[in-house]
Amino acid sequence: YDFSQEAVCVFEYRGINDIYRCTNGNFSFFFKIYARKDIDKGAIEAEIEIVNHLRESGLSVAYPIARKNRQYLLPINMQEGIRFGVLFLEAEGTPCNSDLIDKQEIVEISRLLSDMHTSLDAIPKSLNRWKLDSWLFLDHSIEILEDYSKSNSHLELPFLKEVVKLLKEQIQDQARFWNWGLCHGDIYAGNIHRRSDGNLTIYDFDFCGYGWRAYDVSPFLGNFGAGTGEDVVEHRKRRLEYFLHGYKHAGGLSDAEIEAVFKVFVPFRRIFNMGYLYDALYYVWGNRLRNELIVSDTRRLHDWMDYYW
Repeated sequence: YDFSQEAVCVFEYRGINDIYRCTNGNFSFFFKIYARKDIDKGAIEAEIEIVNHLRESGLSVAYPIARKNRQYLLPINMQEGIRFGVLFLEAEGTPCNSDLIDKQEIVEISRLLSDMHTSLDAIPKSLNRWKLDSWLFLDHSIEILEDYSKSNSHLELPFLKEVVKLLKEQIQDQARFWNWGLCHGDIYAGNIHRRSDGNLTIYDFDFCGYGWRAYDVSPFLGNFGAGTGEDVVEHRKRRLEYFLHGYKHAGGLSDAEIEAVFKVFVPFRRIFNMGYLYDALYYVWGNRLRNELIVSDTRRLHDWMDYYW
């Protein structure tokens, strides 16, 4: 990379990938070394193409930085084999706080997501990204949880299987009414930063792929971790109301998609977290934290299904 001799690179944190912070004078970057086994070179190249397309469309994104040879991927020969690194410009500003955002900010975020989906629809070809569908989120995740239950007998596997069954039935019956296309895949307030000039920047396209757009907005609208208390539910309804003022892609969310956001896609994402995501992070968290999260998620999922079903 075209850095000066004074550039500094330090290990920042380990999550789905290994992240290093690089500073060079007044500029700050994040170097991401991909760790997930199911993400190959082609999928990383597709992620870069998606982010660059959004940038060229005028959206504010944390975009990749090319190497001196004009390539984005840096192959690194490690003990476990070749892994790829990509340098990204830092997403400037501070994360939007899900608990503090007001009507104006919700409308601004909804416009950003609407513009993003419209821009993604303009990509003419099919890219090498996974499908955010019922196989990955439900079938594959419940397989992981079944295996996990062999050493964690307290896991409420029958309940989780029943949730999967209900969700798959709903998807089979209703999916034809839901808009499908390229998605960010992990939209929540923390992945959107407000810059000093007031504009919003979106970043972290690790989970981008083809899926239902109602799913794509569900983490932001659902706020699963807040629960289903009376005040929380009212706050969730107001967030939806404000969101619909700004989200105009494909005519906005239909009534069928609005229902699916809360009835289908919030638990849909939670099963994915409990299965696929927590398994992918096992080498970071270990069994203790993974178990605590699954227990708390299961408890909240009981409440969610009781309320929204």
